Amino acid sequence: MAGESILIVDDTPVNLKLTRILLVNEGYKIMTAASGEEALELLRSYHPALVLADIQLPGIDGLELTRRIRQNEATRDIMVVALTAFAMKGDEQRAVDAGCDGYITKPIDTRTLGARIRGHLDRRLENTGAKTAPAAATASEPAIPAADMLALRRQFLAEGQERARQLLLDMDGEFNANDAAKAVHNWIGTGGLLGYMAISRQAREAEAVLLERPLENDQLREALINLALAFNSPREAREVPISEIIARTLAGKRVALVALPTPDSLRMCLALERTQGIPVFFQITEPPRSEALLDCDLIVVHVRPETAGSPWLDAATIPTARPVIFMGSRDHLLALDPAVQGLACEFLMDPWQPDEALVRLSLALSKDRTVAPRAALSGEVTGKIRVVVVDDDPTVLALVRIALQNFGMECHMAADGPSALQTIRRQHPHAVVLDVNMPEMDGYAVLAAIRREGTPIRVLLLTARQQEGDVLRGFALGADDYVVKPFSPMELVARLKRLLSR
Repeated sequence: MAGESILIVDDTPVNLKLTRILLVNEGYKIMTAASGEEALELLRSYHPALVLADIQLPGIDGLELTRRIRQNEATRDIMVVALTAFAMKGDEQRAVDAGCDGYITKPIDTRTLGARIRGHLDRRLENTGAKTAPAAATASEPAIPAADMLALRRQFLAEGQERARQLLLDMDGEFNANDAAKAVHNWIGTGGLLGYMAISRQAREAEAVLLERPLENDQLREALINLALAFNSPREAREVPISEIIARTLAGKRVALVALPTPDSLRMCLALERTQGIPVFFQITEPPRSEALLDCDLIVVHVRPETAGSPWLDAATIPTARPVIFMGSRDHLLALDPAVQGLACEFLMDPWQPDEALVRLSLALSKDRTVAPRAALSGEVTGKIRVVVVDDDPTVLALVRIALQNFGMECHMAADGPSALQTIRRQHPHAVVLDVNMPEMDGYAVLAAIRREGTPIRVLLLTARQQEGDVLRGFALGADDYVVKPFSPMELVARLKRLLSR
């Protein structure tokens, strides 16, 4: 029946207001509460058909609120749907165990919220034998008054800019991780509701870092800077679609995530959900030959001292029938036995970003990793490795030259595309480290020229662009690998050595 009553429980004012507007426009009668305590007080005299409650509430959280609703004879028939900013393994079961009838993950899609609530209520009506209401449309834009939406967005951005700036300042003084976690958790849901998907995504990544103990200050500072930039230069309501190649490659694929710490699991799940990839979790104590692994298409193993020596990192027992990616800190990855290193088709070094993870995962799953043909190296690399480094930034040139020379490589520098091609033709290097973003003749043009000439060298791209479309363009032109700026010289050396050992 139309006009059912709903109680929304959320401690974020913008979330409460916008969710109320959305559901009022769907024809529901709405009451709101800013805490679990306030909700329980309202339920003494108010009997809604459904309670929509955020799990992360101060004091009495959403799960405890649900338990109390179920324990009370007067309220136990009320349907409860939980809201949370991320669905980690076990979260849905915890919600079900608490007595929730449904589970919605933030950020909420404003176009489908009404239909999802309608679906829950229809199931309730079916269970009680009542007549089911007509289904709501699922793809139309919500009828939110433009003035209301504009005001909410302005309020959200203004408050977010100030709060994100203050969090960064607090890192140089007294930083309260719990207060910061609460703020970024709220931004996940509110940003999504208001259409700022970039802010919502950056808030998720910051929350993942804040969950880690001890806190990694450098990663947290980077995450908060990205958040502040997202608030200062917000992108509107629609998520930029990922490339069709990556979406097609990862859709429906089951990815085994072995021994990933909670923050990395959060970020990897965030990346996979954009492609409809399916994360499957494994503990380091589980045998790598288990039946559950047979259904997986790709294996990602986290490398750290606690996982060293496990069968997942043993050349004799690690599964090789499926592509394997090792992830972790640079030092831990480089410390792996060379025989074990050689079993990985890709590495994902900290700090990694979800977009980069998608590219690495899709490349690992692709049988034909590049579109453009390339010449093979002419025999085994012997003697001193020769590398041409191309970048218009003299600081980058100096840093890369020092790093490579420290590892016994012979370096030749070029500051632009034309001089790079001349140096390559003259020096006949084994590899080229090539910056993408150069004036006039950019890295793509240099790469295309190298491949047209059939020069038998490996090409590693240096790029500040983290969008997967730019990376895939490089691979389509014949790149062998890439590193995103800012990069670690050690990571660059490791990737070069791996390329030249193939």
